[in-house]
Amino acid sequence: MSEINVLYCFDSRFSKLATVSIYSLLKNKHDTTHINLYCMVAPHTYGKRKIQKVIDKFPHAKIIWRTIRHNENPFRKHDFSRWSPVIFYRLFACDIFPELNKILYLDSDTIICSDLTELYNTNISDYAMGAVRDMAPIYDKNHPNGRYVYDFAHKYLNDDPYYNSGVLLINAKNMRKNKEILNINIPLKYPDQDLLNAAFHNKILPLELKYNYAPGVIIPTFFSDHEIQTIKHKKYSILHFYSIKPYIYLHIPMYSLFYKLSTELGMHPDEFAKLEQKYIKKQKSTKSCIPGIRIYDDKVTLFGIITFHL
Repeated sequence: MSEINVLYCFDSRFSKLATVSIYSLLKNKHDTTHINLYCMVAPHTYGKRKIQKVIDKFPHAKIIWRTIRHNENPFRKHDFSRWSPVIFYRLFACDIFPELNKILYLDSDTIICSDLTELYNTNISDYAMGAVRDMAPIYDKNHPNGRYVYDFAHKYLNDDPYYNSGVLLINAKNMRKNKEILNINIPLKYPDQDLLNAAFHNKILPLELKYNYAPGVIIPTFFSDHEIQTIKHKKYSILHFYSIKPYIYLHIPMYSLFYKLSTELGMHPDEFAKLEQKYIKKQKSTKSCIPGIRIYDDKVTLFGIITFHL
């Protein structure tokens, strides 16, 4: 029996997505894999009962809940005008769970397609964490996201790779010893991700693209031929919908997988879109914005693609 520790961090806005992701994690695990699921949640997060029911359907799985109060967040002084404090939870999870030496963090907008024991058993003893390079097209200087990553890596990382923070294999023992992340003082566009890259840019083990693949994004040329072929043959382990959310393009096969999983849980994809629409309207009223989402004349665009009208 193999045992892996998996971490999710979310609030009410992402609880439905987390439910689908957790369901996919458990549905695709081997019978011999035991999963300890750690959930760091914001106060008053709804959906915990639904997640507990999902957990109860699978053998060799248990869940540990931890509600994070405002004064427990060491990054609470950062600007939250565009961001939920929840995005910082992964940065201090190793202190919240001092009994853990290793934990696999997964974003709520991931779909797990295989057992993750092999990933979890990756040797990161000499690193703070393992992560996959961000898929921003840094070779295209006219692309806003690509330009940002290129400039950030050049200015703060000595041109080292810039990693995506949606899937992190965390060496908690190592992280507890290194508190550099608390002292980073630079402009942040993607706060948790920028902080991780700036603090640990020479202490991150590169993981294969199959462990954090963003559907709908052209694979940058800096990934190896082996990694690209693995994706082309659909041998990916984790799909991460950080570019386009899975409830938007359900006619695409990988997005249809989200539809299948959510409907098996009794949730229709429209629920996710309506929840996002509600949040965007709230953000519009406060004149702030969600990364990648812009509002023009009551049209909501996600990375340049019109998704719905307000």
